[in-house]
Amino acid sequence: MKQIIEDLYPLNRSLVSDDYDRALSYIAGVVDMQIHEYPSGTQCWTWRIPQKWTVNEAWVEADGKRIIDFSDHPLHLWTGSLPVDRVVSREELIEHLAWNEDYPSAIPYRFNFYELKWGFSISYEQMQTLDADEYHVHIDTEYSDGTLKVGDATAEGSSDEVVILMAHLDHPGQANDGLSGVAVGTEIIKWLRGRDNHYTYKLLVLPETIGSITYFSHNMDLIPRCRCGIFLEMMGNDNQFAFQHSRQHDDFIDRAGRQVLVDRYGDGNFTEGAFRKVVGNDEMVLNGPGVNVPTISISRWPYWQYHTQFDNMDMISDEALQESRDVIAGIIDILERDFVPRRKFTGPIFLSGYGLWVDYRENFALNRAIEQVMLSLEGNQSILDIASDTSVSYDDIYNFVRRVIELDLAEDVGRGADLDRT
Repeated sequence: MKQIIEDLYPLNRSLVSDDYDRALSYIAGVVDMQIHEYPSGTQCWTWRIPQKWTVNEAWVEADGKRIIDFSDHPLHLWTGSLPVDRVVSREELIEHLAWNEDYPSAIPYRFNFYELKWGFSISYEQMQTLDADEYHVHIDTEYSDGTLKVGDATAEGSSDEVVILMAHLDHPGQANDGLSGVAVGTEIIKWLRGRDNHYTYKLLVLPETIGSITYFSHNMDLIPRCRCGIFLEMMGNDNQFAFQHSRQHDDFIDRAGRQVLVDRYGDGNFTEGAFRKVVGNDEMVLNGPGVNVPTISISRWPYWQYHTQFDNMDMISDEALQESRDVIAGIIDILERDFVPRRKFTGPIFLSGYGLWVDYRENFALNRAIEQVMLSLEGNQSILDIASDTSVSYDDIYNFVRRVIELDLAEDVGRGADLDRT
Protein backbone atom coordinates (compact mmCIF):
# COMPACT_ATOMS: atom_id res chain seq x y z
CA MET A 1 0.00 0.00 0.00
CA LYS A 2 2.75 2.43 0.91
CA GLN A 3 4.45 1.90 -2.44
CA ILE A 4 1.32 3.02 -4.29
CA ILE A 5 1.33 6.28 -2.37
CA GLU A 6 5.05 6.84 -2.83
CA ASP A 7 4.80 6.35 -6.58
CA LEU A 8 1.81 8.62 -7.12
CA TYR A 9 1.82 11.42 -4.58
CA PRO A 10 4.25 13.78 -6.43
CA LEU A 11 1.98 13.89 -9.50
CA ASN A 12 -0.08 16.99 -10.31
CA ARG A 13 -3.37 15.11 -9.98
CA SER A 14 -6.13 17.63 -10.69
CA LEU A 15 -9.73 16.82 -11.68
CA VAL A 16 -9.20 16.37 -15.41
CA SER A 17 -5.50 16.14 -16.19
CA ASP A 18 -2.77 13.95 -17.63
CA ASP A 19 -1.27 13.22 -14.20
CA TYR A 20 -4.64 12.13 -12.82
CA ASP A 21 -4.99 9.80 -15.82
CA ARG A 22 -1.49 8.41 -15.21
CA ALA A 23 -2.34 7.76 -11.58
CA LEU A 24 -5.61 6.01 -12.43
CA SER A 25 -3.86 3.87 -15.03
CA TYR A 26 -1.34 2.88 -12.34
CA ILE A 27 -4.14 1.90 -9.94
CA ALA A 28 -5.80 -0.13 -12.70
CA GLY A 29 -2.53 -2.06 -12.90
CA VAL A 30 -2.71 -2.82 -9.17
CA VAL A 31 -6.33 -3.97 -9.13
CA ASP A 32 -8.38 -4.77 -12.22
CA MET A 33 -11.04 -2.12 -12.77
CA GLN A 34 -13.30 -0.59 -15.36
CA ILE A 35 -12.50 3.02 -16.24
CA HIS A 36 -15.50 5.19 -17.07
CA GLU A 37 -14.90 8.35 -19.13
CA TYR A 38 -17.10 11.44 -19.31
CA PRO A 39 -16.31 14.35 -21.69
CA SER A 40 -15.73 17.93 -20.58
CA GLY A 41 -18.92 19.97 -20.66
CA THR A 42 -21.18 17.02 -19.82
CA GLN A 43 -24.08 18.01 -17.58
CA CYS A 44 -24.16 16.03 -14.32
CA TRP A 45 -27.23 16.98 -12.32
CA THR A 46 -26.61 20.69 -11.55
CA TRP A 47 -22.86 20.43 -12.29
CA ARG A 48 -20.83 20.43 -15.47
CA ILE A 49 -17.55 18.53 -16.07
CA PRO A 50 -14.66 21.00 -16.36
CA GLN A 51 -12.07 21.14 -19.08
CA LYS A 52 -8.73 19.40 -18.89
CA TRP A 53 -6.06 21.56 -17.25
CA THR A 54 -2.45 21.20 -18.37
CA VAL A 55 0.61 22.87 -16.83
CA ASN A 56 3.69 23.28 -19.01
CA GLU A 57 5.58 25.53 -16.63
CA ALA A 58 4.91 28.22 -14.06
CA TRP A 59 7.29 30.50 -12.19
CA VAL A 60 7.91 33.93 -10.73
CA GLU A 61 11.19 35.80 -11.16
CA ALA A 62 12.55 38.92 -9.48
CA ASP A 63 15.73 40.66 -10.69
CA GLY A 64 16.39 37.72 -13.00
CA LYS A 65 16.24 35.19 -10.15
CA ARG A 66 13.53 32.53 -10.03
CA ILE A 67 11.86 32.67 -6.62
CA ILE A 68 8.76 30.48 -7.10
CA ASP A 69 8.71 27.47 -9.41
CA PHE A 70 5.97 24.92 -10.06
CA SER A 71 8.67 22.38 -10.90
CA ASP A 72 9.84 22.48 -7.27
CA HIS A 73 6.41 21.41 -5.98
CA PRO A 74 2.98 21.26 -7.64
CA LEU A 75 1.37 23.08 -4.71
CA HIS A 76 3.22 26.25 -5.67
CA LEU A 77 0.69 26.82 -8.46
CA TRP A 78 -2.99 27.20 -7.69
CA THR A 79 -4.80 24.29 -9.31
CA GLY A 80 -6.77 25.61 -12.27
CA SER A 81 -4.66 28.75 -12.73
CA LEU A 82 -5.16 30.73 -15.89
CA PRO A 83 -2.16 31.45 -18.15
CA VAL A 84 -0.37 34.76 -17.67
CA ASP A 85 2.95 36.22 -18.76
CA ARG A 86 3.65 39.75 -17.60
CA VAL A 87 5.47 41.94 -15.14
CA VAL A 88 3.47 42.91 -12.05
CA SER A 89 4.04 45.09 -9.04
CA ARG A 90 4.68 43.66 -5.61
CA GLU A 91 1.21 44.79 -4.55
CA GLU A 92 -0.45 42.94 -7.44
CA LEU A 93 1.61 39.80 -6.87
CA ILE A 94 0.62 39.73 -3.20
CA GLU A 95 -3.05 39.71 -4.26
CA HIS A 96 -2.35 36.47 -6.15
CA LEU A 97 -0.42 34.68 -3.40
CA ALA A 98 -1.62 32.31 -0.66
CA TRP A 99 0.23 31.46 2.56
CA ASN A 100 -0.54 30.30 6.09
CA GLU A 101 0.73 32.33 9.03
CA ASP A 102 -0.16 29.54 11.49
CA TYR A 103 2.36 27.24 9.79
CA PRO A 104 5.03 29.63 8.49
CA SER A 105 7.03 27.07 6.50
CA ALA A 106 4.02 25.40 4.85
CA ILE A 107 2.92 25.80 1.22
CA PRO A 108 -0.90 25.67 1.29
CA TYR A 109 -3.01 23.84 -1.28
CA ARG A 110 -5.17 26.34 -3.18
CA PHE A 111 -7.53 25.40 -5.99
CA ASN A 112 -9.83 27.22 -8.38
CA PHE A 113 -11.60 24.47 -10.24
CA TYR A 114 -14.48 26.58 -11.45
CA GLU A 115 -13.23 30.17 -11.11
CA LEU A 116 -11.03 31.90 -13.68
CA LYS A 117 -8.08 33.06 -11.57
CA TRP A 118 -4.34 32.69 -11.37
CA GLY A 119 -2.08 32.49 -8.37
CA PHE A 120 0.77 30.89 -6.46
CA SER A 121 1.15 29.45 -2.96
CA ILE A 122 4.26 30.04 -0.90
CA SER A 123 5.28 29.81 2.72
CA TYR A 124 4.68 32.74 5.03
CA GLU A 125 8.43 32.81 5.62
CA GLN A 126 9.08 33.30 1.91
CA MET A 127 6.34 35.90 1.58
CA GLN A 128 8.14 38.05 4.15
CA THR A 129 11.26 38.10 1.99
CA LEU A 130 9.53 39.54 -1.10
CA ASP A 131 11.04 43.01 -1.28
CA ALA A 132 11.45 43.66 -5.03
CA ASP A 133 9.29 46.29 -6.71
CA GLU A 134 8.46 44.20 -9.79
CA TYR A 135 8.06 40.53 -10.60
CA HIS A 136 7.87 38.57 -13.84
CA VAL A 137 4.95 36.14 -13.59
CA HIS A 138 4.94 33.33 -16.13
CA ILE A 139 2.18 30.69 -16.07
CA ASP A 140 2.02 28.48 -19.14
CA THR A 141 -1.20 26.52 -18.70
CA GLU A 142 -3.78 25.26 -21.16
CA TYR A 143 -7.48 24.48 -21.01
CA SER A 144 -8.77 21.91 -23.49
CA ASP A 145 -11.59 19.39 -23.79
CA GLY A 146 -10.78 16.15 -22.04
CA THR A 147 -12.50 13.36 -20.13
CA LEU A 148 -13.12 12.95 -16.44
CA LYS A 149 -12.23 9.38 -15.45
CA VAL A 150 -13.64 7.21 -12.66
CA GLY A 151 -12.14 3.86 -11.72
CA ASP A 152 -14.68 1.16 -10.81
CA ALA A 153 -13.28 -2.00 -9.19
CA THR A 154 -16.00 -4.52 -8.38
CA ALA A 155 -16.05 -7.62 -6.18
CA GLU A 156 -19.17 -9.57 -7.06
CA GLY A 157 -21.42 -11.06 -4.40
CA SER A 158 -24.39 -13.39 -4.43
CA SER A 159 -26.75 -10.40 -4.05
CA ASP A 160 -27.13 -7.52 -6.45
CA GLU A 161 -27.21 -5.15 -3.46
CA VAL A 162 -24.09 -3.01 -3.53
CA VAL A 163 -21.81 -1.54 -0.88
CA ILE A 164 -19.91 1.49 -2.17
CA LEU A 165 -16.34 2.28 -1.14
CA MET A 166 -15.06 5.66 -2.34
CA ALA A 167 -11.63 7.32 -2.32
CA HIS A 168 -10.08 10.36 -3.99
CA LEU A 169 -7.25 10.19 -6.47
CA ASP A 170 -6.84 13.93 -7.03
CA HIS A 171 -5.02 16.40 -4.69
CA PRO A 172 -1.62 17.14 -6.25
CA GLY A 173 1.60 16.60 -4.33
CA GLN A 174 -0.14 15.12 -1.27
CA ALA A 175 0.22 11.61 0.11
CA ASN A 176 -2.27 11.03 2.92
CA ASP A 177 -5.21 13.10 1.69
CA GLY A 178 -6.91 10.91 -0.86
CA LEU A 179 -4.16 8.54 -1.91
CA SER A 180 -4.00 6.60 1.36
CA GLY A 181 -7.71 5.83 1.02
CA VAL A 182 -7.14 4.62 -2.54
CA ALA A 183 -4.30 2.37 -1.37
CA VAL A 184 -6.40 0.86 1.43
CA GLY A 185 -9.36 0.47 -0.93
CA THR A 186 -7.33 -1.55 -3.43
CA GLU A 187 -6.30 -3.97 -0.68
CA ILE A 188 -9.90 -4.33 0.46
CA ILE A 189 -11.13 -5.12 -3.04
CA LYS A 190 -8.38 -7.71 -3.58
CA TRP A 191 -9.31 -9.30 -0.26
CA LEU A 192 -13.02 -9.32 -1.16
CA ARG A 193 -12.33 -10.94 -4.52
CA GLY A 194 -10.69 -13.83 -2.71
CA ARG A 195 -13.78 -14.81 -0.69
CA ASP A 196 -17.49 -15.49 -1.06
CA ASN A 197 -19.60 -12.42 -0.29
CA HIS A 198 -23.30 -11.73 0.04
CA TYR A 199 -23.07 -8.11 -1.06
CA THR A 200 -21.45 -6.83 -4.22
CA TYR A 201 -18.74 -4.25 -3.48
CA LYS A 202 -17.60 -1.38 -5.66
CA LEU A 203 -14.48 0.69 -5.04
CA LEU A 204 -14.86 4.01 -6.84
CA VAL A 205 -11.58 5.87 -7.40
CA LEU A 206 -12.43 9.39 -8.48
CA PRO A 207 -11.76 13.12 -8.25
CA GLU A 208 -13.41 14.78 -5.27
CA THR A 209 -17.10 15.77 -5.50
CA ILE A 210 -17.39 16.14 -9.29
CA GLY A 211 -16.22 12.54 -9.70
CA SER A 212 -18.99 11.00 -7.59
CA ILE A 213 -21.57 13.45 -8.94
CA THR A 214 -20.59 12.44 -12.47
CA TYR A 215 -20.60 8.71 -11.75
CA PHE A 216 -23.93 8.55 -9.93
CA SER A 217 -25.70 10.98 -12.25
CA HIS A 218 -24.83 8.57 -15.08
CA ASN A 219 -25.59 5.42 -13.09
CA MET A 220 -28.85 6.32 -11.38
CA ASP A 221 -30.16 2.79 -11.86
CA LEU A 222 -27.45 1.68 -9.42
CA ILE A 223 -28.65 3.95 -6.60
CA PRO A 224 -31.71 1.86 -5.51
CA ARG A 225 -29.39 -1.15 -5.21
CA CYS A 226 -26.88 0.61 -2.93
CA ARG A 227 -27.15 -0.69 0.63
CA CYS A 228 -24.62 1.71 2.15
CA GLY A 229 -21.30 3.43 1.58
CA ILE A 230 -17.95 3.98 3.27
CA PHE A 231 -15.71 6.92 2.42
CA LEU A 232 -12.00 6.16 2.83
CA GLU A 233 -9.58 9.00 3.41
CA MET A 234 -6.47 10.09 5.36
CA MET A 235 -5.57 6.57 6.48
CA GLY A 236 -1.79 6.50 6.49
CA ASN A 237 -0.94 8.75 9.45
CA ASP A 238 -0.71 7.70 13.08
CA ASN A 239 -3.68 9.65 14.48
CA GLN A 240 -6.54 7.87 16.19
CA PHE A 241 -9.47 7.13 13.91
CA ALA A 242 -12.21 9.63 13.18
CA PHE A 243 -15.65 8.09 12.62
CA GLN A 244 -18.32 10.18 10.94
CA HIS A 245 -21.89 8.93 11.02
CA SER A 246 -24.19 8.73 8.05
CA ARG A 247 -27.01 11.20 7.51
CA GLN A 248 -29.33 8.54 8.99
CA HIS A 249 -26.95 8.40 11.98
CA ASP A 250 -28.10 4.97 13.25
CA ASP A 251 -28.21 2.84 10.12
CA PHE A 252 -26.67 -0.63 10.23
CA ILE A 253 -23.44 0.71 8.69
CA ASP A 254 -23.21 3.31 11.49
CA ARG A 255 -23.59 0.67 14.16
CA ALA A 256 -21.15 -1.70 12.46
CA GLY A 257 -18.52 1.00 12.07
CA ARG A 258 -18.83 2.09 15.66
CA GLN A 259 -18.78 -1.49 16.96
CA VAL A 260 -15.50 -2.28 15.22
CA LEU A 261 -13.82 0.81 16.63
CA VAL A 262 -15.16 0.18 20.15
CA ASP A 263 -14.05 -3.46 20.05
CA ARG A 264 -10.57 -2.55 18.84
CA TYR A 265 -9.83 0.61 20.82
CA GLY A 266 -12.45 1.06 23.52
CA ASP A 267 -15.22 3.62 23.71
CA GLY A 268 -13.82 7.15 23.71
CA ASN A 269 -10.52 6.26 22.06
CA PHE A 270 -11.56 7.50 18.64
CA THR A 271 -13.16 10.69 17.37
CA GLU A 272 -16.86 10.47 16.57
CA GLY A 273 -19.25 12.97 15.03
CA ALA A 274 -22.48 13.47 13.15
CA PHE A 275 -22.85 13.59 9.38
CA ARG A 276 -20.68 16.36 7.85
CA LYS A 277 -19.47 17.43 11.32
CA VAL A 278 -16.11 15.64 11.28
CA VAL A 279 -14.77 16.08 7.75
CA GLY A 280 -16.67 16.73 4.52
CA ASN A 281 -16.22 14.67 1.37
CA ASP A 282 -18.26 12.68 -1.16
CA GLU A 283 -20.66 11.36 1.44
CA MET A 284 -22.55 14.59 0.62
CA VAL A 285 -23.15 13.08 -2.83
CA LEU A 286 -23.94 9.46 -1.99
CA ASN A 287 -25.85 10.38 1.18
CA GLY A 288 -27.14 13.70 -0.15
CA PRO A 289 -30.40 14.99 -1.64
CA GLY A 290 -32.18 12.59 -3.97
CA VAL A 291 -29.65 9.77 -3.38
CA ASN A 292 -29.46 9.37 0.40
CA VAL A 293 -27.59 6.08 0.66
CA PRO A 294 -26.34 5.76 4.28
CA THR A 295 -22.63 6.58 4.08
CA ILE A 296 -20.08 6.73 6.88
CA SER A 297 -16.58 8.14 6.74
CA ILE A 298 -13.47 6.57 8.27
CA SER A 299 -10.32 8.69 8.44
CA ARG A 300 -7.52 9.79 10.76
CA TRP A 301 -8.50 13.44 10.72
CA PRO A 302 -7.30 16.02 11.71
CA TYR A 303 -3.57 16.51 11.17
CA TRP A 304 -1.68 19.77 10.81
CA GLN A 305 0.04 18.77 7.55
CA TYR A 306 -3.31 18.70 5.75
CA HIS A 307 -3.35 20.52 2.40
CA THR A 308 0.35 21.40 2.53
CA GLN A 309 3.59 20.01 1.11
CA PHE A 310 4.15 18.34 4.49
CA ASP A 311 1.42 15.84 3.62
CA ASN A 312 4.15 13.60 2.24
CA MET A 313 5.72 10.20 2.79
CA ASP A 314 7.23 11.24 6.12
CA MET A 315 3.80 10.91 7.73
CA ILE A 316 2.82 7.59 6.09
CA SER A 317 3.48 4.29 7.86
CA ASP A 318 2.87 0.70 6.81
CA GLU A 319 1.45 0.00 10.26
CA ALA A 320 -1.16 2.76 10.02
CA LEU A 321 -2.21 1.65 6.54
CA GLN A 322 -2.56 -1.98 7.66
CA GLU A 323 -4.51 -0.92 10.72
CA SER A 324 -6.85 1.14 8.53
CA ARG A 325 -7.30 -1.79 6.19
CA ASP A 326 -8.17 -4.04 9.14
CA VAL A 327 -10.79 -1.59 10.45
CA ILE A 328 -12.54 -1.47 7.06
CA ALA A 329 -12.32 -5.25 6.73
CA GLY A 330 -13.84 -5.57 10.22
CA ILE A 331 -16.81 -3.41 9.24
CA ILE A 332 -17.34 -5.48 6.10
CA ASP A 333 -17.11 -8.70 8.12
CA ILE A 334 -20.02 -7.52 10.27
CA LEU A 335 -21.99 -6.52 7.18
CA GLU A 336 -21.44 -9.98 5.74
CA ARG A 337 -21.96 -12.28 8.73
CA ASP A 338 -24.36 -10.47 11.03
CA PHE A 339 -27.63 -12.32 11.52
CA VAL A 340 -30.83 -12.33 13.56
CA PRO A 341 -31.11 -15.24 16.05
CA ARG A 342 -34.39 -16.56 17.44
CA ARG A 343 -34.69 -18.89 20.40
CA LYS A 344 -36.15 -22.39 20.24
CA PHE A 345 -35.90 -22.97 23.98
CA THR A 346 -38.28 -22.16 26.82
CA GLY A 347 -37.13 -20.87 30.19
CA PRO A 348 -33.53 -20.29 31.19
CA ILE A 349 -31.07 -22.61 29.48
CA PHE A 350 -29.22 -25.09 31.69
CA LEU A 351 -25.87 -23.60 30.64
CA SER A 352 -23.56 -26.14 32.25
CA GLY A 353 -25.63 -28.99 30.90
CA TYR A 354 -25.06 -27.74 27.35
CA GLY A 355 -21.47 -26.63 27.83
CA LEU A 356 -22.50 -22.99 27.48
CA TRP A 357 -21.42 -21.67 30.87
CA VAL A 358 -18.70 -19.04 30.49
CA ASP A 359 -16.06 -18.89 33.19
CA TYR A 360 -15.99 -15.34 34.57
CA ARG A 361 -12.25 -15.69 35.10
CA GLU A 362 -11.78 -16.18 31.38
CA ASN A 363 -14.38 -13.76 29.99
CA PHE A 364 -15.93 -11.64 32.72
CA ALA A 365 -17.95 -9.42 30.35
CA LEU A 366 -19.61 -12.31 28.54
CA ASN A 367 -20.24 -14.17 31.80
CA ARG A 368 -22.14 -11.18 33.16
CA ALA A 369 -24.04 -10.64 29.88
CA ILE A 370 -25.34 -14.17 29.26
CA GLU A 371 -28.77 -13.54 30.77
CA GLN A 372 -29.22 -10.41 28.67
CA VAL A 373 -28.10 -12.35 25.60
CA MET A 374 -30.70 -15.03 26.25
CA LEU A 375 -33.40 -12.39 26.65
CA SER A 376 -32.40 -10.92 23.29
CA LEU A 377 -32.95 -14.05 21.20
CA GLU A 378 -36.51 -13.17 20.17
CA GLY A 379 -35.92 -12.69 16.45
CA ASN A 380 -36.01 -8.90 16.56
CA GLN A 381 -32.36 -8.13 17.30
CA SER A 382 -29.21 -8.99 15.40
CA ILE A 383 -25.86 -10.05 16.82
CA LEU A 384 -24.68 -6.47 16.28
CA ASP A 385 -27.60 -5.12 18.32
CA ILE A 386 -26.91 -7.56 21.14
CA ALA A 387 -23.19 -6.75 21.18
CA SER A 388 -23.94 -3.05 21.37
CA ASP A 389 -26.55 -3.47 24.12
CA THR A 390 -24.35 -5.71 26.27
CA SER A 391 -21.02 -3.91 25.68
CA VAL A 392 -19.48 -7.26 24.82
CA SER A 393 -17.31 -7.60 21.72
CA TYR A 394 -19.03 -8.55 18.50
CA ASP A 395 -16.93 -11.69 18.05
CA ASP A 396 -17.69 -12.96 21.55
CA ILE A 397 -21.45 -12.54 21.07
CA TYR A 398 -21.32 -14.02 17.57
CA ASN A 399 -19.35 -17.09 18.62
CA PHE A 400 -21.51 -17.70 21.71
CA VAL A 401 -24.81 -17.46 19.81
CA ARG A 402 -23.45 -19.69 17.04
CA ARG A 403 -22.81 -22.36 19.68
CA VAL A 404 -26.40 -21.97 20.88
CA ILE A 405 -27.60 -22.52 17.29
CA GLU A 406 -25.33 -25.54 16.80
CA LEU A 407 -27.01 -27.06 19.87
CA ASP A 408 -30.41 -26.51 18.15
CA LEU A 409 -31.46 -24.11 20.89
CA ALA A 410 -31.90 -21.18 18.46
CA GLU A 411 -32.05 -20.53 14.74
CA ASP A 412 -30.78 -17.95 12.25
CA VAL A 413 -33.81 -16.14 10.80
CA GLY A 414 -32.23 -13.49 8.56
CA ARG A 415 -29.55 -10.95 7.82
CA GLY A 416 -28.92 -8.30 10.43
CA ALA A 417 -28.81 -5.46 7.95
CA ASP A 418 -32.32 -6.35 6.76
CA LEU A 419 -33.82 -5.41 10.13
CA ASP A 420 -33.42 -1.74 9.17
CA ARG A 421 -35.96 -2.30 6.41
CA THR A 422 -38.70 -3.95 8.46
